[in-house]
Amino acid sequence: MLCVGCEMVQTDKREAEWRELIASVRPIYRGLITYNCDKYQEGRVQWWDAVDIISSSGYYPIGEWKAHLDRIEAVVRRRDKPFFFMEAGCPSRENSPRRPNDWSLPGAPSEEAQKRYYEDMFAACAKRDWMRGFVLWDWPARLYDASRAAENDDYCMYGKSAADVVRRYYTSGGAAAEQA
Repeated sequence: MLCVGCEMVQTDKREAEWRELIASVRPIYRGLITYNCDKYQEGRVQWWDAVDIISSSGYYPIGEWKAHLDRIEAVVRRRDKPFFFMEAGCPSRENSPRRPNDWSLPGAPSEEAQKRYYEDMFAACAKRDWMRGFVLWDWPARLYDASRAAENDDYCMYGKSAADVVRRYYTSGGAAAEQA
């Protein structure tokens, strides 16, 4: 799959140019094409018909997933396209589940906060038949030592309890998330 752009909010309204770009890619790239709109922008992109899959960045506050998925579902149903989150995740930091894409939010490291976020996200998304998956942010090329995972407060879930939530979700076909 090729993503032709990511979170380019100020250019989303340049419909003709996006259509031209996508049309010029199709003859040389035979795979699926998507565009990753920023969170809250799913209903503003008017050229979803030009791509194969609708995608966005899913950094919605804990406890608010249902409302946002309802809003996204209206777009998905209207456009009759599959959907996935090109980005989704939450730092392992206190308070981050309320503002998961705020890199600068202060707080102590908290595996529990990150774990609760993933449980909430997966539980809400597992109930949607149009939901196709996630690209989880972020797993860096250089990992910290697993023995220091509890001290790490970034998005990476390596060595943290959120990794177990992700493992259960994907090995159960989403059923474990519905029980969360």
